[in-house]
Amino acid sequence: MQFVAAKKNSKKGMEGHQEISRFIGWVGRDRNLAELAPSEVADYAQHISLGGAEAAQRLAPVKTFLGFLKDEGWIQVGLAAHLRVPRSRRTSARRTGGGQDPNTPSARLSQEGYDRLQAQLEGLKGERVNVVEDIKLAMADKDFRENAPLDAAKERQGIIEARIRELEAGLAAAQILSDDGSGPSYRVEVGNKVTVKDAESGKKILYTLVDMREANVAAGKISTASPVGQALLERTVGEEVSINVPKGTLRYVIEKIAR
Repeated sequence: MQFVAAKKNSKKGMEGHQEISRFIGWVGRDRNLAELAPSEVADYAQHISLGGAEAAQRLAPVKTFLGFLKDEGWIQVGLAAHLRVPRSRRTSARRTGGGQDPNTPSARLSQEGYDRLQAQLEGLKGERVNVVEDIKLAMADKDFRENAPLDAAKERQGIIEARIRELEAGLAAAQILSDDGSGPSYRVEVGNKVTVKDAESGKKILYTLVDMREANVAAGKISTASPVGQALLERTVGEEVSINVPKGTLRYVIEKIAR
């Protein structure tokens, strides 16, 4: 909240204050900022994208907020880049009337990723109890016309309940990936550890391909929905892949695929 307060001095910061508050309520007001994962930011963008055409406008102040945190050194990873509205999500939201796309595949998670999401769910259930108490306290003020604490608590409750439903549905349908260390794989798939060599510099990089819900770029875990992840999927050892990224084109040669 210190960062939100700092932005109040600008007109732009004031206009986006409500959207930033929604985002903070989503990830948890007591969270350590350094613990925020790209997957959580991407999940929030997907949640907002279900709201329709105004999604990009609503995400803009949150993106500015995340950029502020990075510039100030409070987070090390550029999370703002993960706060984008997927084009397919916008299409599916219109097709299904704003609901979740029934054709969306279930998550394929490692046991670690599954446990992390389960812990998030339990934390939100605990926060659910707290927000109910906040609503009771705010309702003690009988003047509901200008009861900002009540409005904020109800909005926070809505965000928490939506996130709980999403996590419960995702965990119920999740597939836990085997971690038996059974040796090399023939083709790259979710859960694989892929060693690639930069065709220009010769530098070797190890990526672990994971579901977007447990992506962590700092730990080398990249989402299968990311440009690099998409390019590597279904590829075999010895293949060269070209990947278009904001800074240009990457050329990698796949050297090893392991479970």
